[in-house]
Amino acid sequence: MPKISVIIPTYNRAAMVCECVANVLATGWKELEVIVVDDCSPDNTKEALKRRFGEDCRVHYLRNAHNSFQAISRNNGARVASGDYLFFLDDDNKVDTAIFTELIATFERHPDAGLVAPLAIHQRPGKENVIWTLGSDFNRWTSQPCDKGANLPFLQDNVTETDYATTYSPNAFMVSRAVFEKVDGFSEYYVAIFEESDLGWRIIEAGHTAYIAAKARTDHYGYLEPGCVNQLRQLGIERPQRTYYFARNRLVFARRHFNLFQILSVAFIFAPLSAAYYCAVAFKNRRPDIAWAYLKGTLVGIFGVWKRH
Repeated sequence: MPKISVIIPTYNRAAMVCECVANVLATGWKELEVIVVDDCSPDNTKEALKRRFGEDCRVHYLRNAHNSFQAISRNNGARVASGDYLFFLDDDNKVDTAIFTELIATFERHPDAGLVAPLAIHQRPGKENVIWTLGSDFNRWTSQPCDKGANLPFLQDNVTETDYATTYSPNAFMVSRAVFEKVDGFSEYYVAIFEESDLGWRIIEAGHTAYIAAKARTDHYGYLEPGCVNQLRQLGIERPQRTYYFARNRLVFARRHFNLFQILSVAFIFAPLSAAYYCAVAFKNRRPDIAWAYLKGTLVGIFGVWKRH
């Protein structure tokens, strides 16, 4: 039985991450460790985890030296992990008890697979029991995400295959340690947003395949931070810093992975139109700081000099 290292980045969500850890442990997978990477939370995350799991040798706590966001947090967790497979999981999930059995079975069915993800099912208020994706990709000319089956009700008639090809997966996904090390992990230049997409694409570019395993399930509850506007959260621009990376990284991703003509289309046609739309939504919600962050991120993404990895 292979060993699985579950890496859960968290920030300021003590109660939520404790429930997530408990849920992972309840799967009963025998060779398992859980690494919670605390991104310098100001709340009682460390104390809450120690109080609830202090006697469980499978649970490990790691705190970043400073607030670093997702890419660095995940890489930090991977560096101390000892598993044959690394399962990266956002802390707002409730995984099915059979999730690891199904993910490992998918790797066994596809020896060339480098990444396998569970079928994520949204459980956000107002968007319950709907499919997140049955395969994720991007339109190369606009950089818009293309998610097969997105927002379909989670019904048997809508999930007809065992494995769905994908190019990446948000929220929850498993990679073999060998492949993760082969592609040098997450690109920390992204900081947050698009680092998952970039990892998946580099795994495929390295000659591997990626799948959504339909029988491996996780409920994704989402998380709306206090003071955030729901409409902005749905667009991924609820905070200025996140908005900046969202706008910048969309262009960085295109410049790294698309051909020249596609890059020009994204940078000089789609990106300006996208910036106008997002800025209008931000102003409508009385958030000029969000609008400025998106505009700045777009300009840096188009004209900035950035690291290759």
